[in-house]
Amino acid sequence: MPKRLPRARTLKGDPKIAYYDSGGGVAGEPAVMLLHGSTMRSEDWENVFPRLATRYRVVAYDARGHGRSGRAVSYELRAFASDAIRVLREIVKGDATLIGHSLGALCALACAADAPELVRGLVLEDPGVRYPGRWEPEKERPLREALAETGDPKAFLRAVGKIPLGSPGPRGERTYGEMRGFYAAERVVTYLKDLDPAFVEWRLATDDLSAGEVAGWIAGVRSPALVIAGETRLGSQLDDNGEWALKKAIKDLTVKRFPGTGHVIHGYRPEPFLEALEPFLRRVRAPEGATGP
Repeated sequence: MPKRLPRARTLKGDPKIAYYDSGGGVAGEPAVMLLHGSTMRSEDWENVFPRLATRYRVVAYDARGHGRSGRAVSYELRAFASDAIRVLREIVKGDATLIGHSLGALCALACAADAPELVRGLVLEDPGVRYPGRWEPEKERPLREALAETGDPKAFLRAVGKIPLGSPGPRGERTYGEMRGFYAAERVVTYLKDLDPAFVEWRLATDDLSAGEVAGWIAGVRSPALVIAGETRLGSQLDDNGEWALKKAIKDLTVKRFPGTGHVIHGYRPEPFLEALEPFLRRVRAPEGATGP
């Protein structure tokens, strides 16, 4: 895996949270906090983090049960949200623009609702605002089979290669084995090797009642928000009803759809993703003369 993130640090607690902090940043600019999606880890921002860190202080962290963070007893949505708020308050400790993908986008909404004084802006990449209930066993069977092979590197790599993509790749790829580059199976094994299998089993077995809190989080957003999403026919989780729910509740909202993409934009199309971000980041910059944390 490319070494593009700073050295991992640890926020103590239950569970412990691994985070990455670029430090620095231009005085007066809010920090940027990156929140990854389910089954991913902070390295999923490696083609975005370094570029943002040339101007902003950037903090990314591994969600509970993912990457270097600790495994947990609960994988409820509200538990993931609580971890995000803890990182914002205890690590960032100041104004931030939150950029969240999928599950991370929902956690960013929770931060904006519960700690509005710290959130200057939100970037929500394909947020599944109608948070799904139980995952489908047959759909997740290849992932479960792969996680059962982590003790045998070759078998693990073969199994990861068979996992279907959540949405078609940039050239129509359907599995990680067909991918090359950023999401090639050889790289994705580094994402999944530390994923807690209990997280997958939780999503397969549990109707997450805390998912009902999402509407309340959306209603509590007072900061400007940019939504970046793909096409629903290609796997985007943000359907028309979800987009309307966001538009109805968030006063300052911009939605940008990327034709030809599905659920993942920052990984498949990092350059257009960053180009969409920059005008928004300039607009929500801290007041003239303010100093960062």
